[in-house]
Amino acid sequence: MILAFLMVTGLTLSAQTDTSANAAQVSASDSTKVAKHSPTTAMLLSIVPGGGQIYNKKYWKLPIVYGCLAASSYFIYSSATKMADYRNEFINRRDGNVELLVEEYAQYNDENIIELKNKYRRNMEISIGVTAIFYVLNIIDAMVDAHLYYFDISDDLSLRWSPSVMPSLAHNRPSYGMSLQFRF
Repeated sequence: MILAFLMVTGLTLSAQTDTSANAAQVSASDSTKVAKHSPTTAMLLSIVPGGGQIYNKKYWKLPIVYGCLAASSYFIYSSATKMADYRNEFINRRDGNVELLVEEYAQYNDENIIELKNKYRRNMEISIGVTAIFYVLNIIDAMVDAHLYYFDISDDLSLRWSPSVMPSLAHNRPSYGMSLQFRF
């Protein structure tokens, strides 16, 4: 029984050494291969907007990414500035600082000033959400592009149909039908 155990253990040990030798050969051959285009790398590079698009060599997408982020950032800044102006106007009216009041806002009463401040605050929050969506879409786009990096888009993709005649094992006569062939 001990002899059988040693034989089984010996076989297991030899199998493990063979596997480790094969693993060393595989890792040596992998180092000579060309690195595969990685979706993870594209996603991580997209933390800096446009980095994943550059990694995927889709340079034409850079103006779109930066244009969307710049436009939404402009709306954040514009809305935040107007909101702060209306907030300061209301605070100055409440505190009685007549010298700090803006003449343009004299036509509005206090309730209108508060409504305008809330309107620009809501616009700012929406703009922040849109900017976050554009940022996430930038990352998703880079990752999907990296997944499809080796996808073949050639003119040879086609769908062909043709009539077909197939022998029937149940009956002595052939079956007729239509054959669809996808060519990749």
